[in-house]
Amino acid sequence: MLPKNNHLKLIVSSWKAAFSDKIFAIKVLLLPGFFVLYSAVTQKLGIYIELRKGIQVNDSLLNFIPQYDFSIAIFCLLYTSLLLAIIAHLHQPKIIYRIIEMHLLVAIIRQICIFCVALDPPAGIIVLRDVFLENTVYPRFSPLTKDLFFSGHVASIWLYFLCVQHKLVKRYLIFATLLMSFMILSMRVHYSFDVYGAILITTCIYFAPVWIKSLRLSKDMVADPSN
Repeated sequence: MLPKNNHLKLIVSSWKAAFSDKIFAIKVLLLPGFFVLYSAVTQKLGIYIELRKGIQVNDSLLNFIPQYDFSIAIFCLLYTSLLLAIIAHLHQPKIIYRIIEMHLLVAIIRQICIFCVALDPPAGIIVLRDVFLENTVYPRFSPLTKDLFFSGHVASIWLYFLCVQHKLVKRYLIFATLLMSFMILSMRVHYSFDVYGAILITTCIYFAPVWIKSLRLSKDMVADPSN
């Protein structure tokens, strides 16, 4: 482990080097605008989602999970996990950018899924309160109860796991994903398939660029066997 002064110098030099890349600098500067636009759209969409009639699914798995209000624990777990992921990679700007960028992309895909899949919350739902989300992306009459497929909380924790490179943090995030899934289901905030879907869809979104690149390389090799 580097001494504190050396580590601080490494962080500063890493960010200077990252911002010397004009494309990276432009993308970082544009991100806040995208989040503001996303927030404006989701507030309008959230009103529609909350007022429309959806389907309530009989999820037998929920019957085996005891009910309890984990609102505070969920809030703490989510934001401490994000903070830990960022702190562990302060000297790696592109990983931090990747976390934020992927967070936005997953959030957009999630809103599309919510719009396409009309669901009513599970029976016995304990409303989840999140002070941060209620004052940013949620409509002003929040909290929401019908933004179901898929779970944003589980998707976020799992996304941090996929993005981080620090081994200890990665192990922690596996545990955090399991704990978050249990607490979300215990509150009946989501169906079990919302949790499975969050992990599956987030994984697909994260690895999609790699798969697309591999597919293009395979096609190029087929088109030009000399390579």
